[in-house]
Amino acid sequence: MEKMLYPVKINGKYGYIDNTGEVIVEPKFDYAEDFINDFAIIGIEDKFGFINKEGSLIGENLYDDVYEFTDGLATIEVKGKKGFMNKEGEVVINPEYKEANGFSQGLAAVQVNYKWGYINKEGQVVIEPEFLDAFDFSEDLALVQLGGKLGYVNKEGKMVIEPKFDYAYGFSEGLAAVQLKSNYGYIDKDGNTVIKIKYHTANDFNEGLACVELNNKYGFINKDGEAVIPLKYDWADNFYEGFATVAIDEKYGFIDKDGNEVIPVKFDNVDTISEGLISVEVNGKWGYIDKECNFIIEPIYDEVSKFVDGVSRVILENRTKYINKNGENVFSRE
Repeated sequence: MEKMLYPVKINGKYGYIDNTGEVIVEPKFDYAEDFINDFAIIGIEDKFGFINKEGSLIGENLYDDVYEFTDGLATIEVKGKKGFMNKEGEVVINPEYKEANGFSQGLAAVQVNYKWGYINKEGQVVIEPEFLDAFDFSEDLALVQLGGKLGYVNKEGKMVIEPKFDYAYGFSEGLAAVQLKSNYGYIDKDGNTVIKIKYHTANDFNEGLACVELNNKYGFINKDGEAVIPLKYDWADNFYEGFATVAIDEKYGFIDKDGNEVIPVKFDNVDTISEGLISVEVNGKWGYIDKECNFIIEPIYDEVSKFVDGVSRVILENRTKYINKNGENVFSRE
């Protein structure tokens, strides 16, 4: 498996190390972001582009701004206009749009004058710009705004669910959260209300469950609208890899899909579960515990992130460090 690389700053310039702390890409950039798959956004002076894991620039040009690759293409910006480049660094759609979202399911929402429509990867307009706003395609439907209300179009541009919602989300696992007046419920792809519009807050379905809020209490419902995890929490987030963050009285922990507290709701804050370790905050400092709630890395850091390939970026006394799962420094930078 190809190694992960991490950005580091050495003598005022950015380069990249691997998970042993060895410098793989020499520090020569003025700005650098994490690698996402095979590419990382870098900056030279006030221009931006992408490098590969050998540190080579993708293509010959840098741009006023770039955005990460989605669906094989990346948005670029030149003189306030947006276009797209491919992974070989070739500009495949000239920067001529006022705004542009990333590609999703083969189409991208673009703004022409003050209206939004959709183009394909050849740059051809496939859905005419007629919307006040337009969002990414998800499960073959896209949320669009027309006349102050939100509805959904298919890839042919046909309005398959009429714009009647005050707010809405894209489809996830076959359902979409929609708002009428001040309450949320869920519709299917035919526009039928399948979960009653009664919640004050509603998230996307994720791993078969959705986080909802009613009367300032959060819990989780299934696709039949049954509250399978009672609405008893002061806050909750979506399930991810079988676990969800919940809070009671400003203390945080994790539950599983049966509603069991797998990490007790007792920490000042919690973040992600990554590679078997969970980042938690105690008395303003962050560390890592295992799933049995034992501290593996003591809470001494001001900020932490998730482990990727056995390494996490942390901040201690305004210095950025990379540590391994034993808490040992892999690299410290200025």
